[in-house]
Amino acid sequence: MYNNQRGFTLAEILITLGIIGIVTVITIPTLVQNVKRKDTTAKLKKFYSIMGQAITLSENEYGALNDLLEANADKNKVEDWFNKYLSKYLKFEKSGKTTDRGFTVYLADGTSFYIWKARCTEIYFDANGDKNPNTMGKDQFNFMLCSENVSNWADNNHWSSYYASGASRSQRRELCIMEPRYCSGLLQYDNWEFKEDYPYRL
Repeated sequence: MYNNQRGFTLAEILITLGIIGIVTVITIPTLVQNVKRKDTTAKLKKFYSIMGQAITLSENEYGALNDLLEANADKNKVEDWFNKYLSKYLKFEKSGKTTDRGFTVYLADGTSFYIWKARCTEIYFDANGDKNPNTMGKDQFNFMLCSENVSNWADNNHWSSYYASGASRSQRRELCIMEPRYCSGLLQYDNWEFKEDYPYRL
C-alpha cells in the first residue's frame, strides 16, 4: 500500500517561518510596552502609598512638613529636612545631594525620588532610578507636598500628583501633552493605569 501522506516542502516551511517572524516583530514591542506599563503602574501605586503614609506619620508628630522647609532651600537644608522628618518612616538604600537645590533618595525596589523646594515641596518619582530615559511623563512623575492653604492645584490635597484643581480627565490629558509634569495627575485620575490614549510611550 502506498502512503499518501507527504511532508511539508521547504518552501512551505520557509513561508510559515516568515509569517511567524512577521507576527513576532509586530507583537513583541506591544507586549514589552504592556509589561512596562503594568510594572510602572505597580511602582507608582506603591510609591504614592508609602510616601503618603510616611507624610501622615511625620505630620502627626511634627505638623505640616512643607512649612518646615523654607522656599528655595539649598540641598543641605533639603537633606536635613528629609533626614529629620521622613527618613525614619521610609525604607531606602541610600541618599545623596545631586544638584544645588536637590536631594535624591534610592529605594530598595530600584526606584528613586528627587526632592527640591519651591512654594511647595516637589518630589519627582523615577520608576527605574538612574536608568534612561529619565524623562518626565515616561519614567519620571511629579508629586507635590504643599501647605494646607494652597488651593490652586490638586483640589486642596496637600499630598498629591501634579494637576490643576477641578480639572477633568480630558483637561488633565491636554495638560499632560502640553507639560509632562501634569501627567501624574492624569495617571492618578486613571488609578495609575496607562490607558490607550496616554500621550507618551514608555
